[in-house]
Amino acid sequence: MAEEIKEEVQEEPQEEVREERDFAGEVQELYDSRPELRGEELPEEVVKACLAGKTVSQAYSDYAKNRHREARIQRQNEKTAARAPVRGVTGGGSTGIQAEDAFLRGFNTAW
Repeated sequence: MAEEIKEEVQEEPQEEVREERDFAGEVQELYDSRPELRGEELPEEVVKACLAGKTVSQAYSDYAKNRHREARIQRQNEKTAARAPVRGVTGGGSTGIQAEDAFLRGFNTAW
């Protein structure tokens, strides 16, 4: 009996059924939710994410979040660069040159 079941399973190969994606419908859904994108070319990152399996709307949403994060980081870096450097406690100290001491002059002469 086990042989009969084994033969039946082998006789019926399972074919994987792939559903064709409706890219036009996904793009239309994106345009419905974000009409300002009409006439604009989708960024390469969005296209790659779509080909990897994400929907167009999800891929663009992820792209927009990343762009927002990068812009926030850029603004923070600009603010940090614009700040004045920290000053020392001594205020820079004296820059006047003092006359050389007679002892040091004699000490520094060559033998």
